[in-house]
Amino acid sequence: MARTSKKNKERAGLSVNVKPSKMYSVGIYARLSVDANERKNESIETQIEIAKAFISRQKDMVIFDCYTDVGKTGTNFEREGFERMMRDVRTRKIDCIIVKDLSRFGRNHIETGNYIEKIFPFMGVRFIAVTDNFDSMNVSGQNETLGVNLKNLVNEMYAKDIAVKVKSSRQAKWEQGSYTGGVAPYGYRAEWIGDKKCLFIEETTSDIVKKIFDLFLSGKNMKEIVIWLYEERIVRPMEYHKTGQIYCPAGGKLQQWSRGTVKMILTNPVYIGCLVQGRTCGKDYMMRDRHDIDSEDWSVKEHTHEAIISEDMFFEAAGKFEKSSVYCNKNGYSKRIPVDEDIFADVLYCGDCGSKMKRISAVKVFSTNDRVRTYSYNCSKTDRIDEDKCVSKSITLNALTSIVKQAIRQEFSLSAMRPKDIVESNVREAESLKKEWETELLELERRIDNITKLGSEQYLKYRLGEINADNFKRMKEENSKKIAAYQKKRTDITERLRTIDYETVQKNHFLRTLVKGNEKTELTAEVIRTLINRIEIYQDHRVKVIFAFKRNEIQLAGKEVI
Repeated sequence: MARTSKKNKERAGLSVNVKPSKMYSVGIYARLSVDANERKNESIETQIEIAKAFISRQKDMVIFDCYTDVGKTGTNFEREGFERMMRDVRTRKIDCIIVKDLSRFGRNHIETGNYIEKIFPFMGVRFIAVTDNFDSMNVSGQNETLGVNLKNLVNEMYAKDIAVKVKSSRQAKWEQGSYTGGVAPYGYRAEWIGDKKCLFIEETTSDIVKKIFDLFLSGKNMKEIVIWLYEERIVRPMEYHKTGQIYCPAGGKLQQWSRGTVKMILTNPVYIGCLVQGRTCGKDYMMRDRHDIDSEDWSVKEHTHEAIISEDMFFEAAGKFEKSSVYCNKNGYSKRIPVDEDIFADVLYCGDCGSKMKRISAVKVFSTNDRVRTYSYNCSKTDRIDEDKCVSKSITLNALTSIVKQAIRQEFSLSAMRPKDIVESNVREAESLKKEWETELLELERRIDNITKLGSEQYLKYRLGEINADNFKRMKEENSKKIAAYQKKRTDITERLRTIDYETVQKNHFLRTLVKGNEKTELTAEVIRTLINRIEIYQDHRVKVIFAFKRNEIQLAGKEVI
């Protein structure tokens, strides 16, 4: 009897067990914005379930991890979950990305197309959008690619339409004197009157605002006002807005106001009936990556609500702040003396309360009028007056540096760890970073190229009369900003690539010379991050240095240096 071929078996509907030629390591990506119109079926859980159901029907896929971004816009790719996924792509942990649909991946058709058509193929990554029936491994030709581009374009137009409507609506509200903030400023409550959000004076908290101004104008400084607020058991604005309690009840834990909060009240024109809005702006309609706006572009509306204090009091307070600044300038206290990098910023903690130690910078003036900047560290809670107050402790930068050098030498001499091991690890890490940065440079070059091409297309449409002058100018400015941002990032990465070998050599040279006992060897932040997890300062003058490295699964940590 003749054998039935595999092809004929498939035609006859018979089961054929074929071992997959390749197993894909899959990353599932899901994104949810905080758009009020977001449908329920777009939830993170639903997106992941749809992807998992698809994978369960495949024989050549295994899930490596799920990557999610909640409250993130699709108009750019600067998202934590997405960036974590791309790191795993670059390190070859995943070679297949699955999303529910293209809009979950991104709403910028240029960037989305760039990833799908250029970056992912270059990196050997398969991309699948389940409900759009798109699989980059099975693209049949230009028609399917065109369909994907059109869908991406619709997604981007939707996002831009929302952005324009939200911005226009907010500006219209500013013009009519409507308050567009979330929580009302301390001393006021916010209520809707028709379609306008108005501020009304709150009797008790407004009296506290008046008292703060009275104290300041009578000569009290920020610290003295904070003490008065604490002694009166007045809760901070943050807690007041959460609980509605103005005063801390007996037995309750009261936290002191910050000096910054007091100064913010003393300098906020809202208390003279003036609404100043639009001081910051975001890159997208979700207002992410906010940046300051020039003061001439702020929305300023006077007499929008009842004032708590008089204009005379407000400008008298402003004058006191200005006089303080003039005094500092006149006496040279604000003379620009370079501030060094805080090399212990990431690792230095108070051993008694666990808070981060803060660096205190002072300028020492000599009789020759020369000025030198000195540094010391205090517990950030030493100056507090509430229950969180910590015991006083301080250490100078020079003393701390000497102790840490001694601790590093002792650790190497007492353990099996050799400087050579750390040196080799540093070299391997540098090579890994270089590969990652080179991939990022490639992505940036392609983004810049795409925006340049888009600009040419927009110019052609402008010349043909399809885009008016105002829209073309706006598009051109947006393109220029994006290109400038990418070029800056490219310059930063190029500089890192240029210097990483030198920095690695310097770091390794430091380790060798320090272990040999050279006290003149200079500590750097990079060396500290490499060797040390945490440094703790105690009231009894102990300094505990907890190291980061291991050897033979033995944690070399907890070395105390007196």
